[in-house]
Amino acid sequence: MQFGALRERWQRRSATLFGHRLLFDVLTPGGVRGDVDAAAIASLRADHIALRAVLRPLIDIVLDTPRWTTAWLAPACWTPPTRARSAASAMWRVPRGQDLDVRRDAPYAPYDRLGVRVPVYTQGDVVARLRVRLDEIGIALDLLDALLADLPAGATMVAWAPPAGGGTGLGLVEGWRGETVAYVRLDALGRVTCYAPRDPGVLNWPALERLLPGNIIPDFPVCNKSINGSYAGHDL
Repeated sequence: MQFGALRERWQRRSATLFGHRLLFDVLTPGGVRGDVDAAAIASLRADHIALRAVLRPLIDIVLDTPRWTTAWLAPACWTPPTRARSAASAMWRVPRGQDLDVRRDAPYAPYDRLGVRVPVYTQGDVVARLRVRLDEIGIALDLLDALLADLPAGATMVAWAPPAGGGTGLGLVEGWRGETVAYVRLDALGRVTCYAPRDPGVLNWPALERLLPGNIIPDFPVCNKSINGSYAGHDL
């Protein structure tokens, strides 16, 4: 409930500043819709300070409660043999000691000028995946503070036109579930002739199947929600 309240606060701020709780249609070819002024930047910085203050004791409560962490240690352990047979995304591999992150390993703006810290754990169990998520909150807030401190002035969009003669493009984005990939092909008239998105769920759901053998039925909800895979993303 406490984390849900923080999420609601964050989404209300997004709706106020960007017009949508989930930032739909903020990104557009050539840039972003809308801008943030000095007052908006100040409000975001204040939000980050408040979030850190509230999150710190909440995270301590979660990680320092033995009856929770003990129950989460064994289920759905990502062992080396299981890992070798799966192509799961970074969200699965980082908790098992594989240091992967598209923002750092194939950097795109603005990450090409930012140092992205990647939390890596070796246990590969539910607790390790939880720790990755908790660490990512602080890392994301640090990145946002760095971006706000160096936010350039000027236009938020530039003119964009399809490439002459058509072409292909490949987009890689590191999301909280792992890397999202999108392929697009344009014909000579600039029309989309092929678009193929790949959500992390395409890789993560089969990996979950490999982790479940040997776990008892009551542990399934914990195993499942330790990745919280996207059903719609898998259907893509």
